[in-house]
Amino acid sequence: MKCNGMRKEKTKNGRKIDVRCNTEFDKHALFCKVCGHSTDALSGQLSAKVNYQDVWEKFKPIKSKYYSFSIFIILTSFLLIGLGIFFSKDLAESFKIDHYLFTNLMLLILVPFTLIPFGFKENFTNEPFKISKYFQALKSYPKFFLLTLVNILFFLLLKILCTGYILGITVDPILHPVRFILVLYWITITFPAILLIIRKKMNPIKAVVKCYTASAETRWQQFFIVFRLFVMNIIGAAFAGLGLLVTIPFSYILIEKYYQSLDEFELFE
Repeated sequence: MKCNGMRKEKTKNGRKIDVRCNTEFDKHALFCKVCGHSTDALSGQLSAKVNYQDVWEKFKPIKSKYYSFSIFIILTSFLLIGLGIFFSKDLAESFKIDHYLFTNLMLLILVPFTLIPFGFKENFTNEPFKISKYFQALKSYPKFFLLTLVNILFFLLLKILCTGYILGITVDPILHPVRFILVLYWITITFPAILLIIRKKMNPIKAVVKCYTASAETRWQQFFIVFRLFVMNIIGAAFAGLGLLVTIPFSYILIEKYYQSLDEFELFE
């Protein structure tokens, strides 16, 4: 494919005129290396909308095959997290521990269990999830535990800086929305780290740094992925939780597929 962008070119008399670039794109280029014109990657293979639609078209006819796994992971992971958060204040008072610290200690232990499906073998999206695979992938728990720890420590740092937590100081109220934006930005750019620590065998910190550099051009598409999944799962939970039977496995598959798209463009090299 050739670039349709415009670039400056000198004529024989020294004048500069606009001419069509026509540079041949590299296979996985995001931008033309000559004129900087964007390729179709961000509106095609790396588009959040395109990936969402492609995954849904393949997932929709076989979604019922995921119900048993969805019930299993809801009962063993997501429900425990929900109950833990709901009763965290009372539990923290019982153990005489700060509420925020208690909640995060609980999440540190439980959240990695929700990430275990990302420890399935590569291209795990080609067949329905099985509960037996989950138990086989539990060996990945320590890696997800460390990644969860890195995230919790980052969020703790934001809380300290933006709210004065622990320090006991008053901060400007404008820092509260700043904290929210930074949390959202962090989640957006780092979600591929869940797979980098497995597929590329990176340590959590290196994976997070790699995500930051790799998302320079794709972060908006990654935001749309995160936003779509958030809204979809909220809607799924609103229907007495029954919608989660569909939205939870779909979320795992979409994240894996989008990671594969990013990796095909060699953004993690």
